[in-house]
Amino acid sequence: MLSPVVWLRDRCANWWDRYLALIDVAEENARLRTELEQARAAAILTSEDKAELERLRLLLGLETLRGRPAFAARVIAKRFGPQAVLKTFTINKGFLDGATAGTPVLTREGVVGRVLRAAPHAATVLMLTDPGFRLAVISNESRTPGILTGSTERRLEVAYVAQNARITPGETLITSGADGSFPKGIPVGTVTQVMPGNEILFLQVHARPLVDMDRLEEVLLLEGKGNEPPLPPPAAERTEADPEKGPPPDRLSADPQRPPQP
Repeated sequence: MLSPVVWLRDRCANWWDRYLALIDVAEENARLRTELEQARAAAILTSEDKAELERLRLLLGLETLRGRPAFAARVIAKRFGPQAVLKTFTINKGFLDGATAGTPVLTREGVVGRVLRAAPHAATVLMLTDPGFRLAVISNESRTPGILTGSTERRLEVAYVAQNARITPGETLITSGADGSFPKGIPVGTVTQVMPGNEILFLQVHARPLVDMDRLEEVLLLEGKGNEPPLPPPAAERTEADPEKGPPPDRLSADPQRPPQP
């Protein structure tokens, strides 16, 4: 008579055990899913950090720096397109970090631009493709010099190229170092078209930049060289150059009310 009761009790106990086990499995699955999502997020961040580190290593290992001190910066904002007055972008380094106006900016592919203005911890970079940008360049094969400028279109123009120059499409333009800011030999662009000038003494030379401005993430800034204002000459030299200015300041009387001795 007790067999049905014992059977029912065992079935209920087994069912309850299985129910509790299923709850434990569900909780374990939820915990594992959370850990898996966290691991995936950490892996993505790690891969991004690794990729950024590799890019920065390539930047700092550029052979064209020739021992010039440099530091990296991250692009934090961009402003270019049909509605932009200037083709610029913003970096996370300012004049307190060494990013002063005129500082050269480049990547491992070539020249990007130069710092236009700087705040304490951020700076605006004028891009190579802006019409207001100017850079002295030279072609790597024919050694033809010129002044590279930006354009309203997605191209570069090289001005003051003589009509008898032997420059040809396909040549790489590099910095000439004549402006004193960019070191010589950094790639800038590739010549795409050479045409005779119309009623002018120079060729019309078009080029395209080597750097993809739309995909910039990190850039390299060269520490100042040639951007500092010139130091004034010593007082003795100023006096010799212009006798009407009188003796140097260290020879004047310390008493402001007393006239200087003749």
